Amino acid sequence: MPQSVYAILPASAALGLLFAFGVMAARPNLGPRAWLVPAVLSILFFGLTVDVVAKAGPLGFWNEHLRGPWGAQIWCDLLLAAGTATALLLPRARAVGMRPVPWMLAVLASGSIGLLAMAARCLFLEARLTTLSKETVR
Repeated sequence: MPQSVYAILPASAALGLLFAFGVMAARPNLGPRAWLVPAVLSILFFGLTVDVVAKAGPLGFWNEHLRGPWGAQIWCDLLLAAGTATALLLPRARAVGMRPVPWMLAVLASGSIGLLAMAARCLFLEARLTTLSKETVR
């Protein structure tokens, strides 16, 4: 991936988050295919991460977090966000039969990639259960 992509990525990601917040505020339920959003994001971010790991190595992130106060703060922020999101998602995941430990390991190993995949799987299973329940009622 060209270096110029990495120059615009932070601002693009921030704009994407603002857009997502707007969509979530306007339409909190995206329907039975909502799982596609985190699934696609997980796949795209995985692709970006493969490129970064190929260029900077699998532990290249660690030096960034040791660089100074901001690096340490960002590391703590990422851990708090991943822990909070996982804690909020786990009850829903358990309710649809997902085993928590493999998903927690995926989040620990890959951060947002694992968390997005976990959210996608949970939303997919919830949608499938809802569809099956509606068919059973008929």
